[in-house]
Amino acid sequence: MTGSKHNLEGNSSDRGEPDPGPYWRRMHRDWRFWVGALFMAAALAIYILSENLARVPHGRQFP
Repeated sequence: MTGSKHNLEGNSSDRGEPDPGPYWRRMHRDWRFWVGALFMAAALAIYILSENLARVPHGRQFP
């Protein structure tokens, strides 16, 4: 079998399309990356604004 399984005719795949590059460069165009970044930013904001998730009444002290 000659050629690759992606190019059934065995010709070079020079169609003028640019190489997409590695995934870590392409992921910034992916909607899933931005949804994950938004959820992570929201979780960080909740953690910081809630005083490290320690919701203890301010008037009561524990021994």
